[in-house]
Amino acid sequence: MTERLAQVLGDGQWHSTRELVELVGHRFSAVLHRAKQKGWQVEKRRADKQMFEYRLVNYQS
Repeated sequence: MTERLAQVLGDGQWHSTRELVELVGHRFSAVLHRAKQKGWQVEKRRADKQMFEYRLVNYQS
């Protein structure tokens, strides 16, 4: 699953929670947690009152 996350976030752009759920799966937050444990640096920001966005700063495969 981290491969899918890398494909989506690999462009360095911001991606919404909705987009990650659609492209990575409804448990994308678990995949994101595993990726961070592997040394990935992922930024998170609030897009609006109910939505967050994420982007990959760097990662180690």
